[in-house]
Amino acid sequence: MDRRSAKIQIEGARVLITGASSGVGEATARLFSARGANVALLGRHVSDLERVQSLIGGTSIALSVDVSDEESVKTAVQRAGSHLDGLDVVVNAAGIAAPAKVELITGDAWRSVIDTNLSGAFYVSREAIPHLRESGGCIVNVASDLATMGAAGLVHYCASKAGVVGLTRGLAAELAPRIRVNAVCPGPIDTPMMQRALNESPDPGRALREKELSVPLERLASPEEIAKSIYFLAIDGTFATGAALSVDGGTSAI
Repeated sequence: MDRRSAKIQIEGARVLITGASSGVGEATARLFSARGANVALLGRHVSDLERVQSLIGGTSIALSVDVSDEESVKTAVQRAGSHLDGLDVVVNAAGIAAPAKVELITGDAWRSVIDTNLSGAFYVSREAIPHLRESGGCIVNVASDLATMGAAGLVHYCASKAGVVGLTRGLAAELAPRIRVNAVCPGPIDTPMMQRALNESPDPGRALREKELSVPLERLASPEEIAKSIYFLAIDGTFATGAALSVDGGTSAI
C-alpha cells in the first residue's frame, strides 16, 4: 500500500496534544496513551500537566507552552519532536472562552481569544509540519459547534472557532496527500471551562439545566466522547481530510 494512504499504527504512535492539562485535551491524552501511543503533553500549567503525566506514565513528556506565543510554540514543538523522535499526530485542543457583551470586548480580550484559539492552532501546526511530512501523519483541530452558529456574549469565541475550521480546510488542501488535517466540532462539554462559566450564573444549577435543554440530546458531552471522535479522525478516518466533524448532540441541526 502507498504510504500516503496507510493507517497510522497506534502502538508507539508519537502524539502531541495541546491543552492537555484538563478537559478534552486530557481525555485525549489518556485515550491515546491507553491504546499504546507516546504522548507529549503541552499546556500552560506545569503542575496540571504533571498530574496527567503521572496518570498515563510511559514515555510521555510534559511541556509548558503558551500557544499564543510563537516562540514558546517553536521551542515546545521542537522539544516534543526530539523527545518522541518525531511526530505522527498533532491535536490542537488548547482553547479559552471569555464571555462578554460585544460592546465590552476590549482589543486585548479579542486578541487573547483569537491568539489562543486560532493563532495557537496555526503556530503548532506550522511547526509540526516537517515532522508530519516525514511520518505521513495528521492534525486534528478542536473547533466548536459555534464555528457555524452564533452565540450572544461569545462573538470572539465564535470568530476564533470559525477560523479554526477555515484553517483546517486550508491546511488540508495544501498539505495533501502526505498530511491529513481535520477538525472536530463539539457542542457543550462537561469540562472545567464549562463549569467556570456556569458558576458565574446566579443559579448554576438552573444554568446547567438550561444548557442541557439547549442540546437535542438533552445533556452535555463528556470529554471522553470528544476524545473518541478525535481518535477516529486521527487513526481510523484514513480517507478524511478537510472534514469538520460535528459531535454536538444535534445543536447545529436545529
